[in-house]
Amino acid sequence: MKEPTIRSVISDQLERKGYSLHSFSRCSGINRGTLSAILNGNPPKPISIGQLDLITQALEQPIGSYYPLYVEECIDSDHPNRRRLKAFLHRCAEIGELACIDQVLSRLTEDLSYLPMIFDLGEELYEEGYRDAAKLFYHSVCENEKYQHSERLAISQYRLFRMNLGDDAESNLRTATWFEPYRNRLPEDLQLDGLLQLGNTYYALQKWMYVVRFAEELQTLARRIYETSWKASSAQWDRELRCERHLVVYYGQGYLLKGAALEHLGRYEEALQCVAEYADLSWFEGLDETGFKEVEKFKVWARANRYNLEILNGNQAILPEYIQMLREHPYEVLPSLRIIVEAANINGFLIDDVLKEFPMNTDLYSLYPNHYVSAINKDRFLDLNYQLAIYLLRKQEIEEVLEKLIYALQYAVSLNNKEFFIKMVPLFEQHRSFATEVQLQQYESLMGEVLKVAEVGSGVRSVD
Repeated sequence: MKEPTIRSVISDQLERKGYSLHSFSRCSGINRGTLSAILNGNPPKPISIGQLDLITQALEQPIGSYYPLYVEECIDSDHPNRRRLKAFLHRCAEIGELACIDQVLSRLTEDLSYLPMIFDLGEELYEEGYRDAAKLFYHSVCENEKYQHSERLAISQYRLFRMNLGDDAESNLRTATWFEPYRNRLPEDLQLDGLLQLGNTYYALQKWMYVVRFAEELQTLARRIYETSWKASSAQWDRELRCERHLVVYYGQGYLLKGAALEHLGRYEEALQCVAEYADLSWFEGLDETGFKEVEKFKVWARANRYNLEILNGNQAILPEYIQMLREHPYEVLPSLRIIVEAANINGFLIDDVLKEFPMNTDLYSLYPNHYVSAINKDRFLDLNYQLAIYLLRKQEIEEVLEKLIYALQYAVSLNNKEFFIKMVPLFEQHRSFATEVQLQQYESLMGEVLKVAEVGSGVRSVD
């Protein structure tokens, strides 16, 4: 039996609905002669995607109904019409017809000369916000690019890295690990964003030595771009960069990320040296209004991080001054409060008054304005709850400890953060004899969910 074509299906629909070419021309808004040439011409006139949508609407069908058949219309010869192909693929992206995109790309990559077009259209869709569709184009480039050091391969890997980052810690680790080898093959301005995102990703994963490595790379690159561009004496040098932020952000973040990682490693003196590097960046040439605002943010962060280092070293006297700063800058409460609780646990002092002032809920990481990466904020919120459990344990408030642990365990599971999960389970087990019946039920239910996920992931099936 002969496979239906787009023309045979449309002709059948016209006949069923009793349309003549003349009446359907009025209904669809397409010239009668054009319709005749499309349906009856020898050879038939190609259908544009705009005409197909008009025909579809006139036949009272959902837009996209005939797109699977239209694939053959676009790829019907050894040299498909690139303009028609691009228009079709773009329209598929607009209405979410991803299966049709996948089908076209599979056919196109039989001829690798189409890879530049595929990459360019992926970039266009990425910029326009059609990210799910853009992924298919970037995957196509990654699977078919034979020149492993090509720029478009590196950019495609970078785009996929950015789009695949989310709340799942294990997935983020795999995504970052896969992208790492391509970072230095990017154009330098995109390298800035790539390195910053790698640093932030590993920060959220608490891989401190990786943070240090990428922060140092970011420092070196930002300094080189700054010095090279400034020596070129171009008045527009900063605007010519394709990176997402002002250059001063990458320069400062290189030191900020490294200092934060060193702080977590307990290397406080080295961390303090990093703080000094971004405490006042007003010397940076080429600052515009946005740049000056970024410089002000770094000043606040430097102040907060100096307080962090003081309090971690046991200087409790700095606390009232620190709390006043947090009242002035509410979006600093989450990162700072986490450090304050950790410092209290390390140095053995009490902070009950501080905890009463700042409520412990998810508003801590959704405050506006908020300058922090979502994944980092959620990781900080998880760490804060873990530190609070340790703090409550010091005070022998065991029931509240277990309540906080269950909450934090649920949060760790939602983020697929195995490191915190592994730390908190033994702590709960150590004190489970003090748990209420409700707490035990919540805990057992949570462990059951984790076991099911583990069995699915390993391919193991439970036996009833």
